Amino acid sequence: MAKQVEYFFAPVSGYAYLGHAAFLEIARRAGAEVILRPFDIIALFSGQGTVPPPKQGDKRLSYRQEDMARWATRLGLPLNAKPAHWPANPGPASRAILATEEMGHDAGAVAGAFMTGIWAEERNLADAAHLAEMLDALGLPAADILAKGDTPEIVAAYEANTARADALGVFGSPTFVIDGVRYYGQDRLDFVAEALVA
Repeated sequence: MAKQVEYFFAPVSGYAYLGHAAFLEIARRAGAEVILRPFDIIALFSGQGTVPPPKQGDKRLSYRQEDMARWATRLGLPLNAKPAHWPANPGPASRAILATEEMGHDAGAVAGAFMTGIWAEERNLADAAHLAEMLDALGLPAADILAKGDTPEIVAAYEANTARADALGVFGSPTFVIDGVRYYGQDRLDFVAEALVA
């Protein structure tokens, strides 16, 4: 029987970017059902008393940049470890991902395009014009998706994802929840792969 995995991520998360494509491929091979749960990482950090990465000390932030660069090299992904538009409000992009899914399009592809946008293409995920350009490049109805993302229904879904993340003990992005067990970080995908076929 195929397993279900709840995929909690913020599209502005560098580590989510590094693991996104690999995770989706692992889930595809396992025949798993992926539930995309973009969430408000800023609200989650605030509610949990966590210092967000942009506000951490210089030494820790510089290590994060070095570590991301190592992973990007290993994975063959383009990366600007100091993107021009980071941090950015994750809300507009997250809601657009949810709207994309609600409208029957490939939300995983949109999430990947947005992550690539901020971490490799100097896109601003809080800017509707940038989001529209990326959606257009995927052949999707950008204006309709962005309008849908601002509806009360999608705003409520985004808030619900954030509440569910907190209820399940999620504290960062990306986090994968399988059978109630958390796997945090793109460097835990081996464990995710094992759990999906166990």
